[in-house]
Amino acid sequence: MAHSWPGNVRELRNVIERALILETGREIQPASLPDFEPDARRQGGMTIQATPGESLDDALARLERELITHALAGHDFNLGRVAESLKITRHALRYRMQRLNMKLAGEAGSGREESSN
Repeated sequence: MAHSWPGNVRELRNVIERALILETGREIQPASLPDFEPDARRQGGMTIQATPGESLDDALARLERELITHALAGHDFNLGRVAESLKITRHALRYRMQRLNMKLAGEAGSGREESSN
């Protein structure tokens, strides 16, 4: 119910056809349907929109900062798990955080994570 069905009728038709092919019984079971929960979480998280007067570089930096901040909170500030979830190396994560002036607890700064811009 939370799925937005971006493909409308075509997407619904493909999902039902796939479920019919996978289903061995007389009724379609939830296990035969795709897991739409990750899509719903992604769509409900952030909106990607530049603020009035914001440059593309500033908007991209803000989005990158928000994604990293969200991943840090979601993985208890474990850089290895955060890097893995973002599909980048730990070194690349540290570089991006440094470029965005993001700091973790124990580094120069206060709080678990902060950004200054």
